[in-house]
Amino acid sequence: MNERIIVVDDFYDIPYHYHRGFFENECVLTHETVGKISQILGGPISVIEATNEKNTNSGVVAHLKCDWIAVIYMSLPLEAFGELGIKFYSHKQTGLEAFPSQEEIKYLQIKEDCLKNIFSSDPELWKEYGCIPARYNRMVIFKGNIWHSYNLNNNIKYQKILINHA
Repeated sequence: MNERIIVVDDFYDIPYHYHRGFFENECVLTHETVGKISQILGGPISVIEATNEKNTNSGVVAHLKCDWIAVIYMSLPLEAFGELGIKFYSHKQTGLEAFPSQEEIKYLQIKEDCLKNIFSSDPELWKEYGCIPARYNRMVIFKGNIWHSYNLNNNIKYQKILINHA
């Protein structure tokens, strides 16, 4: 499988069980969650971290400590109606859609101590190329090194799962 962004609607069989976790301050992660993600990715996985989140105000980021990120929207349909979800970006100067590999850093002649400045979260440095709307029980899974931003309002609830291949 070579996909970088995968969208799965109606991810959980009975999503209310997972949605209820927000009211109990517990991120519900079951064999169903791990099994379905493993099946989608075509092999065993290990979960690094799983959290329930709301109100994310981040800039453009990439996670280098995981292979994949799964975001599962848990806001009920009327809460999420018309809401934007995760946005994906490319870096205007380099054209990269993901954090550069060592080979790309050498090819682009970027000094490692300049990486934070070159790839800062300043919106002027980025071009949006995709947005996946928030929808109840929708899972968006994507490579951790892809430049992305969570553009969600205070009402949007979601599970965020950081994943590595086992």
